[in-house]
Amino acid sequence: MPLQEVSPFVAEIKTAAAKAGRDPGALHIVSRGSFQLHANPRGKDRRPLWGNLEEIREDIGTLCRGGTDRALLEANFDPRGVSLERTLEVMEAMAPR
Repeated sequence: MPLQEVSPFVAEIKTAAAKAGRDPGALHIVSRGSFQLHANPRGKDRRPLWGNLEEIREDIGTLCRGGTDRALLEANFDPRGVSLERTLEVMEAMAPR
């Protein structure tokens, strides 16, 4: 999903919950996506969650501002190859400060 569509989508879900008599505040909105960390910026036309550390952190911030409570970042896709050691390094670098 394009990041600019997250906020309207979350609003639509919460509106539907309220119309169904549910408490929209009780919903847990979770976003899931693969990420790919690059050394250099990928630019504005890049795939969400693919870029340098700053770009990925900005994408996560956009998800949060859009109403996402949690982001599950999948480290199992990297055309350069996946290793547990590299994944742990990347996850630590992406951890909130």
